Amino acid sequence: MKPIDIVKTVVYKSITQKVERKRRCPKGYGLLRIIRLLLYAVLMEIFSTRKLVKHLKKRKKVWKGLGFKKMPSKRSIDEWKKKYEKELSQVIKLAGNRYLQLNESQWTILDSTPIPDYDDEEALTGHSSMGEFVGFKLHVSCDEFCVPLRAEFTNANVHDSKKAHELLAPTPRVGGDPAYDFKELKESVKRQGSKGTFVHNPRREGKEAKKPTPKILKKVRICVEQCNSVLKLEVMREYWTRIKGYAKKAVFALTAVLALQAVAISNLIEWGYPSIRISEGRA
Repeated sequence: MKPIDIVKTVVYKSITQKVERKRRCPKGYGLLRIIRLLLYAVLMEIFSTRKLVKHLKKRKKVWKGLGFKKMPSKRSIDEWKKKYEKELSQVIKLAGNRYLQLNESQWTILDSTPIPDYDDEEALTGHSSMGEFVGFKLHVSCDEFCVPLRAEFTNANVHDSKKAHELLAPTPRVGGDPAYDFKELKESVKRQGSKGTFVHNPRREGKEAKKPTPKILKKVRICVEQCNSVLKLEVMREYWTRIKGYAKKAVFALTAVLALQAVAISNLIEWGYPSIRISEGRA
């Protein structure tokens, strides 16, 4: 599929109509068109607004195809790139639900990945499996095919457990590392009819003894690690270090997640397998 067709496959009217909005979209545009344009830019690897405007000027069919009645200005696009964080998280959730209707996924694997940036004035100090860092966090849940199902963006100092409930998806099994081994989450997993399998966290029980990680969890956790790797190395490509400020980074990172979903859903529909290779969406 062409990038514009991939965009339309995952971002359509009945999805954006379900999104709860805290702000009105600019007159003449609308959330559907805005999200489509942001997604199209990531799929095309056009991260500069100036280059995006130049690209659109030469391709009237593209911005018309995305639903615009007039070509958006550089000023408008710059504004959109620092708004709509919450709306994007909701679109990702809705797109994840649609994907689960098309594919019989068994697992939701919870994780977070650091988005380090020591030169961003809004960055905070946090911790990851690699140790202390300064920056932000992208919290993601994926299935066993490495397809993202949910995503949330936070400052680096937000503990993984704080976003655990937002990452849950309706699959038969849910898993994660020790950060997600706590009573409230396990109860939520049980209430939705899923079976939880988490790496034991001895601190939760005040015990030092470690329990071995279930073999099945070791196997599926590789999927979320691969998902994060593709996100950072093939989609964002550390471009986030050029973007300064929490708001802009959040929109960029979440749009990158949506891009993986869009490519996976398109590949599933066209080829029968949900590959997340973003290069296939840039063909």
